[in-house]
Amino acid sequence: MAKRAHVRGLTRRGLVKKLAASAVIGALGTTTGVAQAQGKQSLWVYNPSGMRVDGFYVDELLKSIMDKQGITRPPLAAQFPRLKVERMTVDDPFTTINELFYRRGWTDGLPIVPPTEERVKPMLRAAGAGPDMVVGTIDPMKGQATVAKIAANAVMAGCRPEHMPVLIAAVQVIADPAFNLLGVATTTNPDTPMIIVNGPIARQLNINSGTNALGRGWQANATIGRALQLIVNNIGGSWPGVTDMSCLGQPGEFSMCLAENEEKNPWEPLHVELGYPKEANVVTVVAAEGMHSILGIGWDCEGYLSLVADHLVGLDRAYRSTVLLFIASDTAGMLASEGWTKEKIRQFIYEHGRMPFAKYKKRFIDTNKAKGVPDWVLETSDPDAMIPVPFVDNLLILVSGGTGEKSMLIPAWSATTKVLSQEIKLPSNWERLLAQAKEHDEAIADG
Repeated sequence: MAKRAHVRGLTRRGLVKKLAASAVIGALGTTTGVAQAQGKQSLWVYNPSGMRVDGFYVDELLKSIMDKQGITRPPLAAQFPRLKVERMTVDDPFTTINELFYRRGWTDGLPIVPPTEERVKPMLRAAGAGPDMVVGTIDPMKGQATVAKIAANAVMAGCRPEHMPVLIAAVQVIADPAFNLLGVATTTNPDTPMIIVNGPIARQLNINSGTNALGRGWQANATIGRALQLIVNNIGGSWPGVTDMSCLGQPGEFSMCLAENEEKNPWEPLHVELGYPKEANVVTVVAAEGMHSILGIGWDCEGYLSLVADHLVGLDRAYRSTVLLFIASDTAGMLASEGWTKEKIRQFIYEHGRMPFAKYKKRFIDTNKAKGVPDWVLETSDPDAMIPVPFVDNLLILVSGGTGEKSMLIPAWSATTKVLSQEIKLPSNWERLLAQAKEHDEAIADG
């Protein structure tokens, strides 16, 4: 009864009139997905918001926080029918649903693809699991990421059905308590989940590992990365200014996904280093803090690695659990041709990335930023002793991007203490999904 009263209250506030939409409350029944009625379209739209195990939507808790703190944005927070699927009768579905979802706090500010029944169903068929199966619990507000909720957010991000297995594996990673999504999703730091894909699936899905791998222009990279961000926002309840308190944020919060360029990699790829067979399809997710470009042009091997070490010394923390070094393919080839292995690279950086203790003490010890460093550092008294900066548990060396000798350092959030990955489980209809995707692309190409 209370829920009905709430919905009637929405109508009294003029939500329907404002957005040229009417939400018809009722259980999901048999429908063709879109019907024409008096010039309007009637369609079923999936709710992307997370529901907790106690039956509350994360939006309800977020609205409570907003009310206590006097936050007014998003203006229609928690104002929606408490249904998995909502029926709407609208003149212009794309515009209306985009405006409505934006005001409910369910978008990243960019237009979304409306998660209608006809769009979500193909996603569910590609998932390899039932729609109500819980893949994981997503912080900070602990919404349950069911397959159906993941599918709805995937549609909104622009994903294709064959992207679902990658996305489900990525959700499993961030739902692992060791990932510390609660911290990542609420910190004032600019940390955000970044997806790294290894294995044959990267080529099958055309996930970019070459030129502009972290940039624009590739559907798989853009939409898979965006979908994970929407899942954290909608299912997890990480809302900017409400629970996500990042001081500046970063563009990676829209999307951050790439594949490792295994064909150009002269060393073992990441997933093999992490213990998987080379033929396995694996997703690794790290809490990326930011990007530091490294210009390798004109340097020999030692000069280039000294430059990497100097970049690391300039970072603001004495200890890092994980740092990613993306080496451009041409630079990786140069290093490998002169006998540099990943272990030799790590050792060189450790030995050359140092600063005098007097400076180290002023920067880290006197400011209480030396957490995680070995005791011998704190016991040092020689002001000229050279101290490694930072101490890194996992310096991950990957090959990705095109030619041009431009590499990149990406520090991971220090409170995530281990590198987490998940093997991608392919559904039984995987080959058929790929065939359908190929048929679709060929039909588009043929006009």
